[in-house]
Amino acid sequence: MHRIDDDYIRDFFGIASDEEGDKELADIRSRLVPLRFDHGQDICTIDGEPDGMFFLESGTAIVLSREGEQINIMREGQYFGEYAVLARQKRLSTVRSQGRTTVYRLNSGDMMDILSRHPDIYGELMKRVYGQVSNKHTQVIALSRMQRGMLQAPGNQTPMTLRRLLLHYGAVAVIFAAALLLPADTAFPLFAVPLAFMIIYAFVTRRTVESLVISGMLAAVLVYRSGISVGYTDALMETMISPDNVFTVLVMALMGAVVTLIEYSGAVTAFRKLADSRLRSRRGVRLSAAAMMAVTSIDDGLNLLCASSGLRSAADEQRSPREEQALMMSMLPTVLCSFSPLSLWGIFVIGILVPINSGGFGLFCRSIPFNFFSVVSLAAMLLFSFGLLPRSKALKKAETRVNAGGELWPSGSEKYLVRDETETWGRIYNLLIPIGVLALSSVAVRSIVSGSFVVDSACGLTFTLIVMFFLYCSQKLMSPEQFAEQLLAGIESMTLPIVLYLLSICFSTLLDRLEIALYFDGLIEVLDPVSRLIPAMLFSASTLLTVALGSSWSMYAIAFPIALHLGGMLGLPPALCVGAVCAAGIAGEKLCVVSGDSLYVGNAIGCDPKAVLRVRLPYSAAFALISLLLYVAAGFIVK
Repeated sequence: MHRIDDDYIRDFFGIASDEEGDKELADIRSRLVPLRFDHGQDICTIDGEPDGMFFLESGTAIVLSREGEQINIMREGQYFGEYAVLARQKRLSTVRSQGRTTVYRLNSGDMMDILSRHPDIYGELMKRVYGQVSNKHTQVIALSRMQRGMLQAPGNQTPMTLRRLLLHYGAVAVIFAAALLLPADTAFPLFAVPLAFMIIYAFVTRRTVESLVISGMLAAVLVYRSGISVGYTDALMETMISPDNVFTVLVMALMGAVVTLIEYSGAVTAFRKLADSRLRSRRGVRLSAAAMMAVTSIDDGLNLLCASSGLRSAADEQRSPREEQALMMSMLPTVLCSFSPLSLWGIFVIGILVPINSGGFGLFCRSIPFNFFSVVSLAAMLLFSFGLLPRSKALKKAETRVNAGGELWPSGSEKYLVRDETETWGRIYNLLIPIGVLALSSVAVRSIVSGSFVVDSACGLTFTLIVMFFLYCSQKLMSPEQFAEQLLAGIESMTLPIVLYLLSICFSTLLDRLEIALYFDGLIEVLDPVSRLIPAMLFSASTLLTVALGSSWSMYAIAFPIALHLGGMLGLPPALCVGAVCAAGIAGEKLCVVSGDSLYVGNAIGCDPKAVLRVRLPYSAAFALISLLLYVAAGFIVK
C-alpha cells in the first residue's frame, strides 16, 4: 500500500531530509486537501477546469474517455490531473471512483506556487508527465488484451433501474421455465434452445460473458434436470479439472506474463529508433509494419503495439494518412498470429481442438494452408505495401486530403492522438531474445528430457521466463520484485480470455451432452449430395455466428466439434474443416461493427475508430468473399 505520507511527499517532490526540507514538507502537507468519494462519483470530469492535481490515498479509480470507455485504472499511490494544470488545458478524461476512495487534492495555485520556488521539481515533474503520456500505448494495448472478446456497448456502463432489472431477468426466468417443460426424450433438438438463446442474447445485450453464463445454465438445466446452480457448478468443475484445459489455462497465463514483461522492459521503443533512421518512403513504412508485426506475432496486442509505436514518427514524416496504417494494423495482427501455434491465438485454438482430437497441435499446423481468409489477407496487405492493391473510396479520400495539405488524420481523431516523448530507448534484443527462446525451448526442452520429439509450450514459456528474469534484471531494467509484479500483472491481464475459454468449453460440452452430434448424424443423408460444399458452408455459418457473438473465441468452442464431426462423417479432410472455421473466426471479427477492434487500433495509431471501421469493412468483405470461393473450390479438389 502506498500511502500519501511524509516519505511519499519527500520522494515525489525531491525534498531533502534537513531543516529546510522539513519546512517545505510541512508547507506542502498543509496545502493537501483530503477528499472522499463514494462508488460511481466523479473525482474530475472531462473538459473540466484544471483546479488541481490529485494523489490517490486509498481505493481504486477508473479513467474514462469521452465515449465512456475505460482506458486506464488508477490505484493507491498514483497521481493524476497534473497534466491539465501544467499545460493550462481542460481535463482530457474523467476519473471515477470505484468503491470508496480517498484522495488528496493539491490546488492548481498551490501547485504552481510550489513549482515556481523549485524549478528543478518542475522539470522533474514534466518528465514524469511525458513519461505517463508516452505509456498510453502500453495501457491501451494491455486493456485491449484484458477485454479481448468483449463487445462494445456504451449503454452497458449504465446501471439498470430496478424495474428494468426485474423485467429483463424475469423474461430470462420465463424462458428457463418454458425450457423445462420440454421432455428429456423429445424428438426436438434440445441443444438448439441454449444455442439459439446464446446467439440472440449476445446480439441483443452485447454482453459476451453473461450470454455464455446464462446459456450454460440453461443447457445445464436441460442436461441435469436439477437446480440451476447445482448442475452448472458440476459442469464448470468438470471443465476446470480436465488436464487439457488446465494445460491451456496455464499456457495462456504464462503467455500473458511474457508479453507484459516485454512491454515493461521498454523493448518495443527500439523499433522506433531504427525506423526513424532508416525509412525514407511510404512503401518502406508499410513493409516495415508487416515485418514488425510478423516478428512479434506471439500476441496480437504486442505486434500492434510494436508496429504502431515504432512507425508513428516515420509514417508522419512520409505523410502517410492514418487510414493507411489503420488498414494494415486492423488486418494483420490477428492474421499473422493465426499462422503460429505458439501465439496466444494458436494456443487458444489448439486448446479447443485437443479434447476433440488428441493430435490437436498437428491438426492445427496442417490446417494453416487452409485458413484462406488469413492467406488472402496477408497476400493483399503485401500487395498494398507495394502499392498494387486497388484503393477503396475511404483511402482515396484520405489521400486527397493529405495531398491537399490537410491533416494526416481524419476529422474526429483529435482526442485519439498520442503525444510521445520517448527519452529511454529499448534494445531490440530484449524483444527478440525472449521470442527466439520461446520458439526454440517449446520444441527442445521437453524433447531433450523425454528423448523423443515433443512440442510443449508450457515448458517453453517457463524456460523463457527464467531467461527473461536474468536478461532484464542483469541490465537493471527492473528489480526482482518488479519482475514478479509485472509477471503477476501479465497473468491478471489474461483473466478474461481464460474465463471466456473455460465458459466456452463448458457450454460446448453441455451441447454435446444434449446430443448435438447425434442430430447432425441424422442429417448425413441430406448433406451427402452437397458434401463438397460443406467447407464453404462451415465458413459462412461460422462467420455469421462470429458476427452475431462478436467473438471468435466463443464461436470456436461451438463450431469445431460440429465441423470435425461432420467432416469425419462425410469423408472430408479434418485440416480443411478446421481451416475453414479458423478463417471464419477472423473474418467474422473483421466484419463485426460492434467489436472493440476498431477502438483499440484507433487509440494505438491516433485515428477515429469510425474511420478505422470504414477502411477495414470493404476489404474484409472482399477477402471473405474470395475465401468463400476458395472453400467451394477446395471442397472439390482437396481429398
